Amino acid sequence: MAMLFSRNAETILELAFSSKNLFSDLIPVERTLLVIGNKNAGKTTLIHKFFDKSEQPKPTLALEYSFARRSGKSLTKDVCHVWELGGGLVFKDLLSVIIEKTRSRRLSVVLVLDLSKPDVLWNTMEILLEELKTRLGNVFDGHDQQIDVKHIEDRKLMSPLPVPLVIVGSKYDVYQNFEPAKKRVLCQCLRYVAQTFGASLFFYAMNDAALVKRSKEIMSHYGFGTPFPKTYVHDSSKPLLVPVGFDCFDKIDDTNEIGCIRSMHKYKNAFASNFKQVAVESGQQSTLNDVDPLNDPNYADPLIDECLKKKQEEFKLFVDNYEKFLNSEKSNKNINNS
Repeated sequence: MAMLFSRNAETILELAFSSKNLFSDLIPVERTLLVIGNKNAGKTTLIHKFFDKSEQPKPTLALEYSFARRSGKSLTKDVCHVWELGGGLVFKDLLSVIIEKTRSRRLSVVLVLDLSKPDVLWNTMEILLEELKTRLGNVFDGHDQQIDVKHIEDRKLMSPLPVPLVIVGSKYDVYQNFEPAKKRVLCQCLRYVAQTFGASLFFYAMNDAALVKRSKEIMSHYGFGTPFPKTYVHDSSKPLLVPVGFDCFDKIDDTNEIGCIRSMHKYKNAFASNFKQVAVESGQQSTLNDVDPLNDPNYADPLIDECLKKKQEEFKLFVDNYEKFLNSEKSNKNINNS
């Protein structure tokens, strides 16, 4: 009888655990991608390729949100939230809002750098990485990202962000036309930055089917937890693909050009000596090619436009009536004074 009771108890316990597992399987896994980078670097296009959207991308005014679902290990579809920060450095103050709101959703940062404009690449990258480091540090204080590094001695030279980071070099098709020596320096410097910050690094072009496929796989890895591409490319004459932890400072260094002293300042000078940097004003106003979004047909919406038209008419009527009131008051005052 005691043994029967033991079996029943064990069965109930197993049922309890199975119910718990079933409940957890009903909860979708949510991840968040924060996409930032140069203005007009192709951030929206990268997201559209990831989501298999064929529509023409519109300029991002400030902050855009989108999401996708994918069948995963749970019984419900996993969710990938994507926040895109537009305007380059103009709206960088919004980073803290996004980071605070997404802290519990496995946040990853995608930094898109325009390879066709190396004259602003380093300054933009430097400002955004410093901004990220500060904002993330305020939210994830004391939290260190665990990175599996193949070369253990590299750890003491790394300063990874508390969340995964992937650096994307966009417009690879333009980069291909650079002089070989300049391509070597650009790749060397970006590899050093990626290794220092514990980031993955890859190059991408929207009109190259193979690179688009690779970009979708990498975005899916950070957005849905799918496997990372197994390829590893560090040749400057080819589109880079360097997964986090696979590179090595010894392989990156070139004592003939950079010198044996490893420091971010050293690589910044090397980059600037090959690509003269233009000052980037972080507070400058975005002109969006001087086109007012209010008059841009890409943002046309019949319902909103009609409501706006009515409000503008009401405002004009209010202004006209107020001016008449002021004129009337002025006339009455003059009569009284006379």
